[in-house]
Amino acid sequence: MTISKNEIEEDDYYDSDVSIREYHPADPPTGRLIVKRSGHSITRQIPKPVILVDTREKYPFDFSRFKNWIADSKSQALKVGDYSIEGMETLLVLERKTLTDLITTVIQERTRFFKLCEKMTKYRWRALLIEASYEDIKSPYDYEEYNTLAHPNAVSGTLDALEVRFGIPIIYTSRYRPLAEEKVASWLSKHFTYWYLESNGYGRVLQEGDL
Repeated sequence: MTISKNEIEEDDYYDSDVSIREYHPADPPTGRLIVKRSGHSITRQIPKPVILVDTREKYPFDFSRFKNWIADSKSQALKVGDYSIEGMETLLVLERKTLTDLITTVIQERTRFFKLCEKMTKYRWRALLIEASYEDIKSPYDYEEYNTLAHPNAVSGTLDALEVRFGIPIIYTSRYRPLAEEKVASWLSKHFTYWYLESNGYGRVLQEGDL
């Protein structure tokens, strides 16, 4: 799959050099997450989650391609973060950053960002999702594109420190938006499934015998 320059220019939210890269990711799964008890599937007994998107999201992810995982999504003001799940608003939070936003936040808005991370620790499940690979973060930043003299080590080191200090997993994805969307859909739907099973007396496993 080759991402053309015209496709990228339709939404300047994308990072500009994505257009010159080639991506050949596997298509996302089309089936449900299989859950079994006593050797029989109970997948159909488990509802699909409704994703909550914070009202401040200017370019929210589109989950319409993942009908096998996600029932729907809706805009709602969240106390913390950008995404959560209906019914899990006080349990789960996902904060999302593009590479441009991440650099700005880490370098210029460090105090505010640390306060946000502190608030995220109140949630049982939390994560910081980066729309970039670790390679992207560790590569030199073009000044004309990012308007920064920040060193990649300053950004990557801060992420490592945040992960250790606050216990917030860092999820590195891709600057190719569809892959980042798929990662979020998968991550949220699996958290919902495990939570639903646990909350309804099925145990926190997908199949009996799983550790």
